[in-house]
Amino acid sequence: MPESKKNTPSANILMNSMRSMGYSFNSAVADIIDNSISAHASRIDILFPKDPSELCVAICDNGCGMDRKELNDAMKYGSDLKGDDRANDDLGRYGLGMKSASLSQCRKMTVMSKKNGVISACSWDLDLVEEKKDWFMIEYISDEIKDLRHNDYLIGWESGTVVLWENFDFLQKNEGDVYLGLSKAEDALSRYLELIFHRYLSREDNKRIEIRINNYKLTPLDPFLEKHKKTNVRRKIYIPIMDSNNVERTVTAQPFILPFQKDMSKEDKKLVGGMDDYRTKQGFYIYRNERLIIWGTWFGRHKDELTKHARIKVDIPNTLDDIWALDIKKQTATIPSSIKRQLTKAVDEAMDIAIKVLTYRGTVTNKSSDPIWNRVEDEHAESFRYEINRESKIFDLIKNEVDDSTWNSIDMVLEEIEKAIPYQQIYIDKTQNKIEESVDEKERTEEIRTKAQMLINIAKQVNPSKSAEDIINDIFGSEPFNKFDDIKDCLIKENK
Repeated sequence: MPESKKNTPSANILMNSMRSMGYSFNSAVADIIDNSISAHASRIDILFPKDPSELCVAICDNGCGMDRKELNDAMKYGSDLKGDDRANDDLGRYGLGMKSASLSQCRKMTVMSKKNGVISACSWDLDLVEEKKDWFMIEYISDEIKDLRHNDYLIGWESGTVVLWENFDFLQKNEGDVYLGLSKAEDALSRYLELIFHRYLSREDNKRIEIRINNYKLTPLDPFLEKHKKTNVRRKIYIPIMDSNNVERTVTAQPFILPFQKDMSKEDKKLVGGMDDYRTKQGFYIYRNERLIIWGTWFGRHKDELTKHARIKVDIPNTLDDIWALDIKKQTATIPSSIKRQLTKAVDEAMDIAIKVLTYRGTVTNKSSDPIWNRVEDEHAESFRYEINRESKIFDLIKNEVDDSTWNSIDMVLEEIEKAIPYQQIYIDKTQNKIEESVDEKERTEEIRTKAQMLINIAKQVNPSKSAEDIINDIFGSEPFNKFDDIKDCLIKENK
């Protein structure tokens, strides 16, 4: 019979390896805040240094705190403090978050926690672990705790916890100046947390959580503009899912169609997270116990001009973590195909509404089928404008060659072109016959033939079951191809 043998991992190697798991500064802080929320804190303070003599960051809360035994267990890698009695609102996952998140940013982390009037404190110091090459943790006695930075935070609360980060070696290496690096991190952190924890920050009951960075109180973002009168809130969908223990759980999905930018005030634009990368924020917003994990993705579904106003709020319970393949950082999750199929129904409904909303934005008056330019009548202003038709077949030449991010950039350029059309100068030049409209017909014919053949090749790859003649008829129903019937007939013969 094979003999079992204990094989303990090398502490210094494992701890250093786990520092490279991919935490950003923002995601590391958010992971610590998860613990504070799980500890039912109502107040969380993130304290950055106010001068270069105090190069540390403290994440403090007034949660239930830990006694000495609980703290020792929480400091253990793979902590099982909650055991099998994990609460439904618990934001933890693997028992690694506090340690791996903290040491991804610094070489020394100290945790002070107060419970039943007693403060306990422990540290992981990588310098000590590397020296001893074993799992040596520092445990402080009461007199030593008094000398630890930010221990005074706990004095004003009946219970709570302080996670202290010191010795920022990565910042020193990357920035050259730790204080400057922490100042930059502080500036970026507030906006990130205002999005990730916006539902906790905006609660209207006694479960609302207040988060402060030094003296700045965070204000929640609202990626769905739920209170805006022109936001189209769709019906919430309930999706029953069996967990790994064969217990039925529920995933909810609710689509929102956001207003047009012209209907948003400056405050609305700020609430929605800004307009700089508005298009990249469309899609699913996945929440685990109301904590945002993933946002701005369609999980492979194509996004276009008609989807940019749609956002789908999806709530998953922590009991489905293993099904969603949630990573340790709680930054990524793989959507199960069973859930994806059912969520598609919600997306289809939302897309249908988004298309209708965009249609009612103005009436396209072009008689040509699939024109390059749309002449759009604004029913309220009794005026016209011209927009490039993103659904024109000509755009298929690039849509299938670029990713979503590149297409979003192209779309932004097209919008600027539309806004910069020199209507008045075109009118003046046209009335004075100064616009050169003649083209080399032979050269133009060859150009159209080349582009049409490229579109035919693309269409064959995308839909191999469709006949070449049907593909060509489809293409030549659009501008600019619909003016070249002779080329169409030749291509039909050539592609048989």
